Amino acid sequence: MRKMRKTARVLFAAALLIGSGFFLSANGLNLNGVGSKAIAMGGAFIGQADDYSAVFWNPAGLSLMKETSVSLFGTDLIPSATYQFGGIEVKSENKMYLSGAAGFFKPISDKLVMGFLVYVPAGSGAKWNGEDLKILTKNTPLEWESQIAVVTISPAVSYKVSDILSVGATLNINYGMMKLKKPALYPADSLTPMFAKQYSEDSTAWGFGATFGLLLKPNENLSIGLTVRTPSKINFKGSAENGLAPILLHASETSDIEREATWPLWVGFGISLKATDKLTINADAQYTNWKKVDKITATYTDPVWQAALAEKAALELNWQDKIQYRIGLEYKLSEKLALRAGYYYDPVVGPDETFSIILPQFTYNAVTAGFGYRTKKLSLDACLEYLMGKERTIGSNVYSMNILVPNIAVTYRF
Repeated sequence: MRKMRKTARVLFAAALLIGSGFFLSANGLNLNGVGSKAIAMGGAFIGQADDYSAVFWNPAGLSLMKETSVSLFGTDLIPSATYQFGGIEVKSENKMYLSGAAGFFKPISDKLVMGFLVYVPAGSGAKWNGEDLKILTKNTPLEWESQIAVVTISPAVSYKVSDILSVGATLNINYGMMKLKKPALYPADSLTPMFAKQYSEDSTAWGFGATFGLLLKPNENLSIGLTVRTPSKINFKGSAENGLAPILLHASETSDIEREATWPLWVGFGISLKATDKLTINADAQYTNWKKVDKITATYTDPVWQAALAEKAALELNWQDKIQYRIGLEYKLSEKLALRAGYYYDPVVGPDETFSIILPQFTYNAVTAGFGYRTKKLSLDACLEYLMGKERTIGSNVYSMNILVPNIAVTYRF
């Protein structure tokens, strides 16, 4: 009997681990930028950084602002995914993930600019129809859904050291929100489980970091940017619920949970070249130290949960450092109207063994296009971004995802 109970606890721990193995996803957790102007140029903006979104791309560029301004940015992340297994193909439910930014900036002098931006640097999610996947859950329709977002408050300052050099910095106050709903199965690795119940997790977190930027303009036609965003340790706290706990452990169905992760170091280098009076060409290389997110620990307040799961619930992600490559163009049709286009390559960071359909990871090739309209007091920018995920085959399963991201921004100058 004791041996059976011990075996049940081990298998239950594995079931819980499968049920909670969603946490972070590299490019699934990345909106790939802030600002319609920057995104329309493929996010190749570190060397230009001449609007409010410089807070994200390169805060040194804020020194280029000559007027007090207020900016608003809105974006909508619309993922579309498919999952093929055992001759069955299912599609994710249509869902929109809204986010944006708001900022205020004021030149204090000819050299000093200060302000702040509240924005969503990262967020994603997926939702699947439980009816379509009930073959995996003992013919019981259960919920498969994730939502994750980070909201950042960034007071910023930028100083023009000389005619050719500007520096800038921000304090990043990060608030993370995470929700998950997916099946908990026993046994965890069985296609015909003895039990299938709902698992959910809801948590929030605070973290702190900083961004430092440098902008060098050796002449009117060329600028070079360098940005470093520091690592930030984030502690998620919330509650977990698992319908298997009363059945297999004779324990409470809920437990508080804490998870600790590190938001990784990000370093970007960019060049902006004004090829003609009308044409600007930008190129960026952006490195993320994803290998730092190699393990995510978990602690449960319920002693039974802690004894059965804590050690096995630590997630070994085995992510690898990656570099995104970006290129963008802007062509001015007139003093007021500009057309923009771009491309970027976003490689997958996680191996097959850490893949999850709740927050899937893919290598993306992304194309962007947009326009900007500017008057003396008002700027209107709009962009459409389309991320084409490279199909992944893991065993006999096939996964694919594409993401459509429309966005718009308005800036008013006083």
